[in-house]
Amino acid sequence: MPLSDQQGVIVTDGNERSALAVTRSLGRRGIPVYVGAENGRSLAGMSRYCQGSFVYPSPWQSPDRYVACLIEQARLHDAAALFPMTDLAVELLGTPEVRVYAGFAIPLPSLEQYHALSDKYRLMQWAQSNGIPIPETHFVVGGDVSSILPALDRWPVVVKPGRSLVRARGAVKKTSVLYARNADELCRLYAEHAELREPSLIQSRVVGHGEGVFGLFERGQARALFAHRRLREKPPSGGVSVLRESIALPEPMTKYARTIAESVHWHGVAMMEFKVDWQGVPHLMEVNGRFWGSLQLAVDSGIDFPWLLYQLAVTGRVSEPAPYRIGVRSRWWLGDMDHLLLRLRKSESELSLPPGSPSRLATIVSFLNVFDLRTKPEVLKLGDLGPGLHEIKVYLQSLSASIGPALARRLMAIRYATANAVWKFGLGLGLHRRRMKRKLSGRIQTVLVLCKGNVCRSPFAERYLAQHANAQGLPLQVLSAGLDTTAHEPAYPLAIVTASQYDLDLNTHRTTIISTELVERSDLILVMELVHNTMLFRKFPEACKKTFLLGHFSPRPVTQIRDPYGGTRQEFEQCYALIGQACDGLLGQLTDQFTK
Repeated sequence: MPLSDQQGVIVTDGNERSALAVTRSLGRRGIPVYVGAENGRSLAGMSRYCQGSFVYPSPWQSPDRYVACLIEQARLHDAAALFPMTDLAVELLGTPEVRVYAGFAIPLPSLEQYHALSDKYRLMQWAQSNGIPIPETHFVVGGDVSSILPALDRWPVVVKPGRSLVRARGAVKKTSVLYARNADELCRLYAEHAELREPSLIQSRVVGHGEGVFGLFERGQARALFAHRRLREKPPSGGVSVLRESIALPEPMTKYARTIAESVHWHGVAMMEFKVDWQGVPHLMEVNGRFWGSLQLAVDSGIDFPWLLYQLAVTGRVSEPAPYRIGVRSRWWLGDMDHLLLRLRKSESELSLPPGSPSRLATIVSFLNVFDLRTKPEVLKLGDLGPGLHEIKVYLQSLSASIGPALARRLMAIRYATANAVWKFGLGLGLHRRRMKRKLSGRIQTVLVLCKGNVCRSPFAERYLAQHANAQGLPLQVLSAGLDTTAHEPAYPLAIVTASQYDLDLNTHRTTIISTELVERSDLILVMELVHNTMLFRKFPEACKKTFLLGHFSPRPVTQIRDPYGGTRQEFEQCYALIGQACDGLLGQLTDQFTK
């Protein structure tokens, strides 16, 4: 098909910066670009180079309708090609059925080729067996890390699901990279995250800087290559690049990139990401088989990947690109702003920054260097202001929306801190004992124990009270429930393990949601924290007269029994010891009551 026909392109995910780069690149060449997104006003859709934009159904919630809408739009505009911009778009649009039915070009490799490189588990195994350096890696199948723990001697470790997208309960879910500082945290991650029951990786952290080799490949052969170095990222410890610089094609990374593409006869664009350690050794981190977030830098440097992919998709021929410029920088201003704010708000340890990271002062000075002629803005460009102004507007709206809840949380924290201080003073005067004596005058037969999720604290207190009441011959029925939970979930794994030290079995426990029936049938309600009072009384004001803080029954009374969820084994043991002491104190009072 001759290029003079100027058939258009459908671009998905208009709020991706890569979609904006594609729109600007092709639009400048007179190619009509039609941008789709889940909302009416998208980043790429605001560009002067966007011929038209449209809204499609959510690919997460309605994948079939999403695909049908894109095919309909492509036919409506007589598009020559459709460019999927995200992993989910690739998965949904790359199937053989869609390709055959579509009738226009979708420049992707087969899904089998795509999965061979996008699946980190498969990629790392292949790289390891083919002499390409990777981080020290332990391969986990089925989520069982017990055999791997003895081999882990350096913390923290990086935990990666094998695939960026997994199916859970009939829906597609996006996964993320996780971190564990010790063995307890690692076990917790594998207990909590269902995606880690699929093949996953545990890797040592590579301290160094990120570099990438980007390419357009035709059945495994490179037709254009480009490389950049990451200078700043969001979050600062590693993530999305917000400032990057074009570099000469580095070796042996470029050789590795060619080898990777040739191994699966890759057809289309791909990004091979590496981390270069302090000895200069590049470690393969991942491969993205689609356009990448920093695409605009390659275009600004002279390698117009969107145009090259259009040629490959529409004509099957690719023009030879000229050598690109070295030392060009691209800056995503709002992302860099987030980087700066994180550096100012959090310490190096909180951000998990590696040794040798720039100081806060150096970060500020670098951020304020707006006169560097090498640095080009990624989104806010004078010749196309629409996307940049739209992004700033959305950023400010998001910031404004977050200030209200943040202020409310701060005021709530002050409120509870004040109440806690008042109670602490009152505990010293014994006011809690007077309240107990006054309100526990009636006969107690049913006790309801509450916490937030009904997976850690209240199940243990329920079983502890029931077992010890029975041992003491007290006719007491004990129940538990959660104030903010879902029904029929099991107890937290560390809760089960720690409770077994008290000869209590939580394996059969399933969560229960607080209800009017439970409140009405209970003679005594026990909560763990002051905030639980607020949560309970808001829904059930009638519970006020029979609700007590469990910690007040301890020989050394406390107002808060904090949630150990997500904590270490030691934190669970400390929490359960405190609950046990408080339950013993309560049973002592009830024994006196029953024997009167």
